[in-house]
Amino acid sequence: MMEQLSTSPIMGLAFGAMFALSGCNNVQPVTADPAHNTQETVTSPHAGRQMTQCPPFNPEMNMCTMQYDPVCVKEKQANGTFVYRTAGNSCSACGKPEAVEYYEGECE
Repeated sequence: MMEQLSTSPIMGLAFGAMFALSGCNNVQPVTADPAHNTQETVTSPHAGRQMTQCPPFNPEMNMCTMQYDPVCVKEKQANGTFVYRTAGNSCSACGKPEAVEYYEGECE
């Protein structure tokens, strides 16, 4: 009986961790649309890359692992312009409200 009581909290933590981590990969791939933003398509070295759209920002549901799998994230600034930065992985890339989308690999 004592053995069963000591493993119950461990099992609960294990299932809780699995449940929490299952929500980290809520992204959908989107291809760049040249007709959508002609200026960026012409001038950006990021044009034509397979972009993945970030899910809606929700810090309460965002829990990321620390593996290094770099991505280049596109962020919208307050003045309406876009900047690109390299993030450690796709989960951390979308961990800011400014994040719009990203592609695999470091920024050029």
